[in-house]
Amino acid sequence: MTDLTTKARKNNLKTLRPHKHKQIEFFIADDIDICTFRDEIASMEHPFFALKAGDTKARVYRNGNVTVTVEPPARGIATIFDKDIWIYSISKLQEAKNNNQPISRIVCFTPYDFFLTTNRDKSGRAYDDLKKALSRLSGTRIQTNIVYSEDSQETIEFGLIDSWRIVEEHKGKLEIGMVEVTLPDWLYQAITKTKVLQISPDYFRIRKAIDRRLYEIARKHCGNQHEFVIALEKLHLKTGSTAALSKFKFNIKQLSKTNDLPDYEVLYDPSSDKVTFKNRNQNTPKADASRKREKGKKEIFKMKKSLLDR
Repeated sequence: MTDLTTKARKNNLKTLRPHKHKQIEFFIADDIDICTFRDEIASMEHPFFALKAGDTKARVYRNGNVTVTVEPPARGIATIFDKDIWIYSISKLQEAKNNNQPISRIVCFTPYDFFLTTNRDKSGRAYDDLKKALSRLSGTRIQTNIVYSEDSQETIEFGLIDSWRIVEEHKGKLEIGMVEVTLPDWLYQAITKTKVLQISPDYFRIRKAIDRRLYEIARKHCGNQHEFVIALEKLHLKTGSTAALSKFKFNIKQLSKTNDLPDYEVLYDPSSDKVTFKNRNQNTPKADASRKREKGKKEIFKMKKSLLDR
């Protein structure tokens, strides 16, 4: 996938945060290394997560035959930044699955590795924010008729995570906190049935909630195609944004001017009121370079595994 950290673009990264950590820091990460990141398809298609903190308004989203109802806890609906825990957990399970290792709905990880992997600060506040995010995820309830089972038509309800806990454990000579998250069976079924898509590692560097949501929609609908065109009003609905359509249009125009969203170029046509997402990676020299970088990253992770196994 396209790397947006080249010198040619360095001074124009308004959409992306800088890298907070050096690659070498990943050599003291968790046992299961994440080479690529995965997101769950239905939550990319439909707005499961809020775009702002403290949103306590229940919502119903309908698109064709699909209905998604989101019921908030007292602290508000889990946000798209809280979703980093989902993406991180999905990616760990997918990596284990790819390596023919046993998986379950329970995912364990260190806060330190989560912060490094998702480009977050390593601080006491970050640790507290992690606990609040876990609380919002466990409190937010989703009711939907999207079911990942054959010949089944039903409506189900689940929390974005079933449960969580943070325990102190010894790992070698280190005493570190370990997070244990139990994913809902609905999400686990999506992983086992490969209802996930690879996303750019730069996703975690996207500053604004709306831009993260737009990337998800572009990745889901454009994918590896040349482009995806959608009416502005329908895109506004799909994002789950509570902002007025005029404010949403302003955000789209600003993003199209900056145009440094990972993987996809954003174009807005005021005459038709339509938004076009174009794939940056399709049959370009940058795409070839990106594939080489991904291969290099996998070689680094293999080297780390070899060192740990000695």
